[in-house]
Amino acid sequence: MMGTALGYLFYYLDRGHRHTTLRNLARIFPEKAKSERICIAKASFVQVGHTLLEIPRVFMRSKEDLLRSVSIEGEDILHQALAENKGVFLMASHYSNWELMGLLPSMLGIATSTIYRPLNQGKLNTFTQQARSRFGTTMHSRRKGLRWLFSALKENQCVIVALDQHMGAGNGILAPFLGHIASTTPLPAPFVHKNNTPMVGMALERINHGFQFKLRFWRIPAPHTTEDKAANDIAVMTAACASFEDMIRTQPEQWLWMHRRWRAVETDENMRDIVHGAP
Repeated sequence: MMGTALGYLFYYLDRGHRHTTLRNLARIFPEKAKSERICIAKASFVQVGHTLLEIPRVFMRSKEDLLRSVSIEGEDILHQALAENKGVFLMASHYSNWELMGLLPSMLGIATSTIYRPLNQGKLNTFTQQARSRFGTTMHSRRKGLRWLFSALKENQCVIVALDQHMGAGNGILAPFLGHIASTTPLPAPFVHKNNTPMVGMALERINHGFQFKLRFWRIPAPHTTEDKAANDIAVMTAACASFEDMIRTQPEQWLWMHRRWRAVETDENMRDIVHGAP
């Protein structure tokens, strides 16, 4: 109840994120009526409200308590990928309670590494790092480069990669996300097409409106590669992004629409206004 109220308050008071959300929804769902897109937007804000209020429980409760709230589908797929002994890229998105999702692989006893962006507030940054690593996940600051990645894969770890964040200038490649071009991390691509490192999708689906979830894993097939490295990178990341499309389109309210995922085209004068049905 409190999460719902917080979400609605956030929706009506935060004009900037409300506008971004509605514009994103118009880009992806031009066939839906504006009233329907507004309903999805409000439900998405409510989802964020629940997630924010759940952070103390996620960051402080025991592993046993948290696992009681999660059913798991496809864990055998992850273990089959790990059996190839090449490491695994765990592809993820900001869907449902993403903080809980990030903790779950290590809670299942799987060696896990991930990249994080340090927060500007020192004490909050320390607390957040400790909370996110308390079950064994190794945190790597994005400011310190990627040398650790080679060791992590060699040690057959799972490396969590967020697919749905806009990458700044020079840091991403252009690949379709939900059918529209977006700047996307290229991180897994060279390892996938050179070393056949497996990619596994991971998503945490909220069941109804309470603190009950289903964690799903699925294998992302590697696309056919050519001699063109740039084309290979795009093909790999396109395949990874496409594997999330049905899930997000089926339950769009669980995804974080307030992020400017398509900033790469929004800042292009020739493309920024190509948003069918924009409010």
